[in-house]
Amino acid sequence: MVFSKSLSAEEFNPEVIMNSGQVFRMKREIPGAHGMPDTYSACSGDNDVYFYLNKDNDTWDFVCEEAQWDFWQRYFDFETDYVSFNDSVRASSDKFLKESLMDSFGMRILRQDLWEVFISYIISQNNNIPKIKKSIQVLCDRYSDGIHFPKPDVLAFIPETELMDGTALGYRADYIIGVSKGVLDGSIDLEKISSLPYDEAYNALIKIKGIGPKVANCIMLYGFHFMESYPIDTWMKKIITEDYSSYSKDEYLNYINESYIGFQGYIQQLQFYHKRKKK
Repeated sequence: MVFSKSLSAEEFNPEVIMNSGQVFRMKREIPGAHGMPDTYSACSGDNDVYFYLNKDNDTWDFVCEEAQWDFWQRYFDFETDYVSFNDSVRASSDKFLKESLMDSFGMRILRQDLWEVFISYIISQNNNIPKIKKSIQVLCDRYSDGIHFPKPDVLAFIPETELMDGTALGYRADYIIGVSKGVLDGSIDLEKISSLPYDEAYNALIKIKGIGPKVANCIMLYGFHFMESYPIDTWMKKIITEDYSSYSKDEYLNYINESYIGFQGYIQQLQFYHKRKKK
């Protein structure tokens, strides 16, 4: 079925979202030609969708199963007013952040499938985006149907040497198998962790083998949708030292946490996208 949403360029831009480092399985499927719109796709867990800008109706049209539409509305976080976040940025005196916003119009923080985002960010540690995407696609091709993400009851029983072979997972294979087994035996309850208060959820995550502070913060933001989470990776460290050099790290984080309460993670995504684009 086709579901239509009226969304301005400030409210939704898939090119920005899919290149922001928060998602690894959203892509442009068909470049527009002869007046046809660019078509995008996204997969998350058992769900898949195609979407494109319908210029005749000035709407974004989403093609998915009727039973999945609620998932996709939540996935794209359509209930959140991102323009109000942008208004706060526009009212600030932060030059770098204002430049980031102009570069990142249409950014949203996705609400991704918990299992997939959990494993994806274990794969992401000490890794780059092209390699992460390749590893995830190999897992989908090899241990699922090539589209949907493999389940824990599959990943838990793959020999580590096999899981490492041709996937570029390296040492992360051990973490993936361990987490998969934990989900199966109930020692890791993703839904329960995601429903905990922020500090408790964070502490629960970093107790899991293979999850450090950066990965925990990514899972908190992109899976649990704790918008106050502010992941710091190599790019964010560069931003702090190069673009906010008058601050110490603690001073900088205090500035972010005091100025953008409740949407610090969104601020991080604007900055991250802008910095990588400038490289």
